[in-house]
Amino acid sequence: MEHKNFGLTETSFNKLVADLQKNDTQFFEQVFLKQFGETLKYLCREYKSSYEDAYDATMDALLEFRTRFVDGKLKYGNLRFLFTKMASQMWLKNQKKATTDIDGIAYLAQKEETDTIPSEAFTKLSSAWESLGESCKQLLTWHFYGKMKLTEIAEEIQKSPATIRKQKERCIKQLKEQFAQNY
Repeated sequence: MEHKNFGLTETSFNKLVADLQKNDTQFFEQVFLKQFGETLKYLCREYKSSYEDAYDATMDALLEFRTRFVDGKLKYGNLRFLFTKMASQMWLKNQKKATTDIDGIAYLAQKEETDTIPSEAFTKLSSAWESLGESCKQLLTWHFYGKMKLTEIAEEIQKSPATIRKQKERCIKQLKEQFAQNY
């Protein structure tokens, strides 16, 4: 068995694909449990990623990998390298998205502070803000105006940092959607 294919022979690879297509994930979970941990460590080491960001990227890659197996888009080959590459790309994409989101909110906040935002846009932004739930408003206020780190917010409300990060992403997405709807 080759390490580059998670120790799978071509026969066991074909069994794994057939099992997944029948929605039987037991073998898949056994094979990828070890690789999941290795990839997570790799992202933390190579990209200086936080555990939570590496976990999210690795989980996203795992879900995409499973989908590709079921759809028959993966062939027996250097699967370990492909999985690690996918997780790395997911991590980079998530980091870029987070930076873009933060820049966009900071830009809107700066515009609000300097009162140069057109009154119509400000009204629509205020309306979009009001459409958010209280937990979203609190989270975004703490993070962007209070300059609290997500790990600090997680500690404050006794949730995992990964949960808080996902909640922040959903809140920003909802705010953007409401603003676009109103604008």
